[in-house]
Amino acid sequence: MPLNTTGKNNLISVTSMTHVTGITALPSTETTPSTRQAITWAAASGGTRANSAQLTIPIAAGQTILAVGVWDALTVGTLQGYWQIGSTLRGGSTMTAAGVHTSVGHGLTTDDRVFVTALGGDALPTGLAIDTLYFVRATGLTADSFSLAATSGGAAVGSAAGEVAWFKTVPQTFSIAGNLILPTTTGLVVDVTAFG
Repeated sequence: MPLNTTGKNNLISVTSMTHVTGITALPSTETTPSTRQAITWAAASGGTRANSAQLTIPIAAGQTILAVGVWDALTVGTLQGYWQIGSTLRGGSTMTAAGVHTSVGHGLTTDDRVFVTALGGDALPTGLAIDTLYFVRATGLTADSFSLAATSGGAAVGSAAGEVAWFKTVPQTFSIAGNLILPTTTGLVVDVTAFG
């Protein structure tokens, strides 16, 4: 049954997503020292919910942040998931057994960094892992297709056909101490508009 807007808004419960921090290795290696910050969420609207205030995460020198992790507690707790940083670009693709993804108008370029997840409760296609940050390959890159590699310029990964959701992230390297800023309403967005 398709969900209407009220149903989609009711589906988004963020009560267990209370704190955010930088992730230095997928899936859950956080900044050293831990710098979790409290999240304030806006009300759900149109099937999405976002942070209602800017989030400022202190980062010590010498760390590269790959993504943003969301936790259910200030200390210890359980990781609820992670979000891409530096980009709102995300999409879905159909992958062939040769590891070629079709995603119309994907907007990716060579060496962009991408992580993937399964769609609709399906397993990821063989050769892909949910907790790996991949590189977009130059070979076969077109406006509507791409392939991924474990290293820059490496061989294509993926050996079975299937569908995935993908997220472009822009790693941020802090040579000196600084802050990772997540803007209001666009820093963290929970989106269930694909449901119905």
